[in-house]
Amino acid sequence: MGENRAEGLKIDWQGWEAAGHPLPGEAAHAAMMPYARSSAKEARRQGSVGKGFREAAVLIGLEADGTIALIERTPEKGPHGGQMALPGGTRESGESMVSCAVREWREELGLPDACVPLRPPVAMTEVHVVPSNFIVRPFLAPVALPAELLPDPIEVSAVHRIQVADLSEDRYRTKQPVRIYMPKSEAFQWTAPGFSLPKVPFVWGATALMLSEVADWHARWASAR
Repeated sequence: MGENRAEGLKIDWQGWEAAGHPLPGEAAHAAMMPYARSSAKEARRQGSVGKGFREAAVLIGLEADGTIALIERTPEKGPHGGQMALPGGTRESGESMVSCAVREWREELGLPDACVPLRPPVAMTEVHVVPSNFIVRPFLAPVALPAELLPDPIEVSAVHRIQVADLSEDRYRTKQPVRIYMPKSEAFQWTAPGFSLPKVPFVWGATALMLSEVADWHARWASAR
């Protein structure tokens, strides 16, 4: 079995790799689909990079104790200000998506260049973020983070560590009113599905979609010790 262990479980990273890294896919997003969500595949069919949409990447780093670090964006950060997110950002010219994910992960969490994922990050299912018109590619990898983080204060107001096992708990899957900012329209309130996790602001939108796929992946590749 793989080397990433949480109390009472272990992740079969090697088995997942040997199987060709199968993914739950867009079906895993369905439970967390908010207002006006469209698929990344459809967005790519209708546009092109730099014209119809921009590209970004995030890193879902799974620690040995089963936690994932999420960031709470500063209120000033555009249509997603104040929202919960995974560490990530815009792909730079000439940069691969996986390099973008790792670079942004380090920058937003305040990690040194020497801090790298413990296994090569694996691409998961893309998500189209309608309000900011990004197609975001999430990557998943085991990581080891320091206990104390120094996140970028311009981008990040707080870092929250969540338990991956909680993402599959029905009691933490709920709906709450959120403020939505759509292009060329006034902001409005909508009741959206998401994760209401212990001591963490409500997680919804693209981040909830990506974490929903992680939850289904975890149910398949985690087992009791």
